[in-house]
Amino acid sequence: MMIKSFEGVDMNDALRKVKKELGSDAVILSSRKSERSGTPGAPGVVVTAGLPQLDPPWARDLPGPPEENPEGVRLSEMDALRDVIARMEREWGPGSSREIQGLLARIGSLSGGFLSPPQPPFDPVEEAGKTLAASGFPEEDRQDLMEAFRLLSFQPVDWSSSQVQSLLQFLVAQKLDVAGSLFSGERPAGRPLVVLFAGPTGVGKTTTIAKIAAMLVARQRRPVGLVNLDTYRIGAVEQLRIYGDLMGVPVEVVSSPSRLSGAITHLRGSEVILVDSAGRSEGGTDEMDPFLSVLRSGSSWDFKTVLVVSATQKSDDLSRTLQRFSKVRPEALVVTKVDETGTLGSLYPLLAHSRIPTAYVGTGQKVPEDIELAHGGRLAQWMIEGWSRDGSGVRT
Repeated sequence: MMIKSFEGVDMNDALRKVKKELGSDAVILSSRKSERSGTPGAPGVVVTAGLPQLDPPWARDLPGPPEENPEGVRLSEMDALRDVIARMEREWGPGSSREIQGLLARIGSLSGGFLSPPQPPFDPVEEAGKTLAASGFPEEDRQDLMEAFRLLSFQPVDWSSSQVQSLLQFLVAQKLDVAGSLFSGERPAGRPLVVLFAGPTGVGKTTTIAKIAAMLVARQRRPVGLVNLDTYRIGAVEQLRIYGDLMGVPVEVVSSPSRLSGAITHLRGSEVILVDSAGRSEGGTDEMDPFLSVLRSGSSWDFKTVLVVSATQKSDDLSRTLQRFSKVRPEALVVTKVDETGTLGSLYPLLAHSRIPTAYVGTGQKVPEDIELAHGGRLAQWMIEGWSRDGSGVRT
């Protein structure tokens, strides 16, 4: 099946594009709302469609007619023999074809060296398993992805490592849910959007808030306010104040729940109010409950919660983080520090199974440059190939 995504102003517009390019036989696989590329803040629809009974995009051309060598030996017969050896290796287990390969080497020496010992066959399934393991995917998820890989890798083509990676990226991307921008669309006057950023200590909440605030102020010209609930760390308060001064953004420091409503009222001239919370490690989130109660009960603002996690955390750590912050009821994820780890497969369980879409990805310490809108294809590529700063990310 040939699979492709189409972007439109609305569903009818996207479906017209599907029919124009793929025809009436196209099958709609999925659809989601999204900002239109190149038009920040403009709503749109992305439809993924497929055309059945066609080779997938990673398939290569099938071999042509067999060639004859000068001595009249058909090269296709040699290829067929190698295929038999490869099949034996897969069906009878590793090492089963070594004896036959040794016999072929002896035959080759007796025939003047024409038949050289065949190279170990390239097994795309074996290559896929090695790639997933090297990328840090947990065992259970590797098994699920490998099952899907086997179902789709039956194409009679000459597989390469790049094709294996391409198919794995496709399979991973289908499981990832992204949220798009949290701040698209215009806000009603006097009714700000309040967004609380929660997460463990050291994942980069304050830096993430500064990046998003700078993005909204510099690129979208939107009034922003900042609130700091992390009075446990003087450094965190000062850091947010410094960012606020540099951007010309007001900052409120709140030490008790009773003062939180008043602080938001002072910032009512802002369209967006970003709230920095204290990090929580092994403790729980009970201390945040009174603040959450105030934020959720406010009738003059809208409220969202974002969970910030670090790509340097292990899969089990990420799972425990999600469980500890379940009271917060996060509506989106922000993944930070993807530039600080060599493997990103540990993110897969959280991003694929938590049912919480990923909104942003932090790729470094620079404010505001090192933050991107989460993109399923890019995340899948980084999980399989590793992260690289090549400038091809999807910027908000």
